[in-house]
Amino acid sequence: MKTLDLKEAAAFLKMTPEGLRRKVISGEVPGAKPGKCWCFREDDLADYLRSLYANVAKKSQGVIANDRRKIWHCTKEKIFGGLILTTVEKEYNEVLGLAAN
Repeated sequence: MKTLDLKEAAAFLKMTPEGLRRKVISGEVPGAKPGKCWCFREDDLADYLRSLYANVAKKSQGVIANDRRKIWHCTKEKIFGGLILTTVEKEYNEVLGLAAN
């Protein structure tokens, strides 16, 4: 069983030590602080990484288009808007000196 300190564990997970510390405190990542330093088991960190594999696929809402662009679908769409009066729009265009449509 190999153990890692905070910096080594953060490097293993490809994240910052502060970010890892926050995840451990919130209970997201397994870790212990038996004294003044954090301690992590390498196999626990590997299990944590494996648990993220399924979540990554679920979170991504992107779809690859034929021309290799990514099209993102919004899952929290909000519709904003209201009544657009053509007379108000014409007045704005006149005041701003824009060409009328």
